[in-house]
Amino acid sequence: MYSNVLRSKLAKSLWPQLRCYSTKVELKTLAQKKQHYGNLFPTKLLNKKQKTPAIFYLANEKTAQTLDCLLEPYIEKSSCNTILELNPGIGLFTRKLLDREDKLKKILLMESMDYFMDNLQEMHSLYPDRVKVKLADLTNIWKLVYQDKLDNGNRVQELLRDIPRKAHNQDPNLIIFGAIGSYQFLKHLINSIVFQNSFLTMGRPEMYLVLPPPLYLHLSCTNEIGYMVYRSTTILFQILFEYRFIAHLPREDFLPTQAEYNTSKGSKLRRVRSVNPEHLYLVRIIPRRNIFDFITIEDLPALWYFVKQNCVSRRNRIIPNLEKWIPGCGPRLIVNKKPRKIATPLYEDEDASILPQYSAQCMSISNHDYYPNINIYTQFGDLTPSQFLTLFSMFRSWPEYEESSFLASFENNMLKLEASAEDSVEGIAEEDDDQPQENTTPPMPERSLKDTPLDALPQITPRKSSKDKQKT
Repeated sequence: MYSNVLRSKLAKSLWPQLRCYSTKVELKTLAQKKQHYGNLFPTKLLNKKQKTPAIFYLANEKTAQTLDCLLEPYIEKSSCNTILELNPGIGLFTRKLLDREDKLKKILLMESMDYFMDNLQEMHSLYPDRVKVKLADLTNIWKLVYQDKLDNGNRVQELLRDIPRKAHNQDPNLIIFGAIGSYQFLKHLINSIVFQNSFLTMGRPEMYLVLPPPLYLHLSCTNEIGYMVYRSTTILFQILFEYRFIAHLPREDFLPTQAEYNTSKGSKLRRVRSVNPEHLYLVRIIPRRNIFDFITIEDLPALWYFVKQNCVSRRNRIIPNLEKWIPGCGPRLIVNKKPRKIATPLYEDEDASILPQYSAQCMSISNHDYYPNINIYTQFGDLTPSQFLTLFSMFRSWPEYEESSFLASFENNMLKLEASAEDSVEGIAEEDDDQPQENTTPPMPERSLKDTPLDALPQITPRKSSKDKQKT
């Protein structure tokens, strides 16, 4: 047990500065913000408005208390005694973690800004055996993975040195908390499992993340929202991870300040960006314990490529596309008589009525969740993530798979990945196909940066073949 003397020292070092902004006031000018926050935060966090910052900093004591109450049942139920806090800043939530000394034996702090290191090092001085502080940015770990691949370095190993290890099918090895707006980091979570690199090879961490609404809706939506949002990253994320919405948090209690989105009628992502812009979402994300019961580690890259390739346009028809790889396979899909195991909500106690608009409950996955009454007109965009996994499992089981052109295309793409950065070769451009149209070759709309789809890449969409043109 830690003495009350240490607690009082920590409180005296921070609280006189914190109490000045425990209540909400309207801050418009930089001068007002500096007067309100004092020297707690650097000017660039107060002055710069961003639509989606890569990282957020908690800046309100009351919200820190709310977070502590919301996460208490999850932390108490968890078997983990180690927590990693990303970008703790001035340590508002860290002090709540320190109060849980019976449960959390080790607290790892990763801070990406040198400005906050003095206060965090003071925590380490007061609790040397319990608190460890490191100047690092976990949200950009994908860059370190790539650099290590180039020069055979050990940057990732050094960064993750203090993280406990467990097998994937065991209980979680770690709790992670952070406020993150980095889309690249969320894609890296997927790639870490698919390609077996980075920190998700060390176990299944329980991640409690504060995310902007557009990012969480992109990950948790269904195909009913439209194909501008329901993309390959959505499908892969829901196959590989369990997720759960916990609560709304005030956006104004986090820095940097929110910039306004263009929610005009011409914006293709208007529906998503207009959902709860005044809030951030507290969510729980954890890799599925049983994912390798449905697909082997060796087949994960092939599944990744299968989803990416077939989501170039989600209006592509399933049977004609698969027959390009395995001719004559269509009748097997049409006359399939195997019993269907329909996906069900994973959390029985979850109240679907409190979920954010366009967000869906986390569902179970299966190798036998067949799309009902599939025909030659069924599109890839009609499939749920579980049905996508089922379709790949069928495709993988056919005897022609080993000699198919799919494997040749997949292996060529993997060679390109070896020579390129992880996120510069996400590899396959996806069509801008938000609005369904009768014509299968709609004119390409004019794009601006603000209208770029969440999962799009700056690459040229493949041209249609002459046969496709004739069909059109």
